[in-house]
Amino acid sequence: MKKIVLILFVSVLAFGCTTLDEELNDTVGSEVAATTADTESLLISAYQAMRIFDTQDNIFALQEHTSDELAGPTRGPDWDDGGVWRNLHTHNWASSNNFINSAYTGLLSGIFRSTQVLEFDPTPAQAAQARFLRAFFAFHLVDNFGLVLGREPGEDLTAPPSITLNRPEGINFVIAELEEIIDDLPDTGDATVANRNAAHFLLAKAYLNKAVYMATDPSTNAASAGPFSFDAGDMNTVISHVDAIVSSGDYELETMYFDNFSPTNTDDSSENIFVSENVRGNNPANTHSRWHMTLHYNSQPDGWNGFVTLAEIYDLYEDGDMRREFTPDYFEGNTGMNAGFLLGQQYAADGTPLEDRNGDPLAFTKDFSLTASSEVAGIRVIKYPVDFTSIGSVGNDYVHFRLADALLMKAEAILRGGSATMGDTPESLVNSIRTLRGTSDLTGITLDDILDERARELYWEGWRRNDQIRFSTFLDAHHEKPASSEQYLLFPIPPAALSTNPNLTQNPGY
Repeated sequence: MKKIVLILFVSVLAFGCTTLDEELNDTVGSEVAATTADTESLLISAYQAMRIFDTQDNIFALQEHTSDELAGPTRGPDWDDGGVWRNLHTHNWASSNNFINSAYTGLLSGIFRSTQVLEFDPTPAQAAQARFLRAFFAFHLVDNFGLVLGREPGEDLTAPPSITLNRPEGINFVIAELEEIIDDLPDTGDATVANRNAAHFLLAKAYLNKAVYMATDPSTNAASAGPFSFDAGDMNTVISHVDAIVSSGDYELETMYFDNFSPTNTDDSSENIFVSENVRGNNPANTHSRWHMTLHYNSQPDGWNGFVTLAEIYDLYEDGDMRREFTPDYFEGNTGMNAGFLLGQQYAADGTPLEDRNGDPLAFTKDFSLTASSEVAGIRVIKYPVDFTSIGSVGNDYVHFRLADALLMKAEAILRGGSATMGDTPESLVNSIRTLRGTSDLTGITLDDILDERARELYWEGWRRNDQIRFSTFLDAHHEKPASSEQYLLFPIPPAALSTNPNLTQNPGY
């Protein structure tokens, strides 16, 4: 059975495709499948496909390096990597970009693994979880590549798929899939399980972005830069799904912001809705990259001295905002740094000032150059506090959905024409978050304020590209990035997929 599954998996990826049908048809009879397949193991494999989000490259690079939140400066011979990070930041990527190709393949792998579960007599709860995961990966395919692929029942898996959904069709598939299975999902607050509230969250995200995906040229699948026409009914649906999450009583905003991302965050956090589980020392994902990719070689712990945030993001914060700077208790004795943003002189655990490799002060600066940065150029970010007990095999679960994001979606939906419910206003929703983060209330909140607050609350969580496209700022010029053209609203389909699948058409501009 393992050999059969592997053959199917390889053949699917070779054609850059997967299936969306509830049943796959191959040469294995249902009687054999029922007696030999380990459905729970297949479901675990589908969950593990989400690990493509944990690493510093691939989908995370597409979500964040292309935005105004993150950059990868070249430091002498370090981090040039053929210009791959710089090209993402400046919107100058090509279809040969390995991170784009890996992200595409990884998302399709997730859909395939999820669909495999449905073949082998799953329980209703297992089937619902698999279909949720399939919708999760499909959402990100629509968002990044503008398509979802599928098959008719009985198709030969070694042939290209016959069904290709464009952006409008793709987002409608995601919505229909989630709406059909939501009541069969586990009704639990366990964030490691695809639960009912996770479906409410993803439905809210889909409806909030629906206007973006519907604004597509039907003949070319070209994306629009906006501004978009947000339907009031869609905004009310966003609000209803957020209200369902709140009314479940399973979540509340976390008083200690960085507990949402700590090495024991599934136990510590009261607001995480859906996470990828990492068990310390037990084959976890690459979540430790979240600090290795930014810290200096001489930091405690050391790092790869890479990625930075832009000064414009750092300057959005007020003094005292714990999201910008906070030191968890367990940092004491292990490091001299704080969680959040690292700027200025850095220290060892004993208070000794750290030095760079030349013996100069290790003092991070706001300024950096994409092509010629020093070792200390750029503000570093520690969003996931370091797991000092297991540096390379960490316990930090990777966060996909949390309550603060849901509340900000509701505030935005109200401002975009939705009807306020439960006594909420954009001000009350945003300020409920800001108060716990230790910063002042906002009044007269506008959509621009929502975008800024989403940056302050959700930095480096993988939503900035999505947000900027919805707010029509993604193509704007910022640090060393010129204004870019609409082709960069979508990523290119990998050449290997195009060469083997005649039903695929390259996205415009590539």
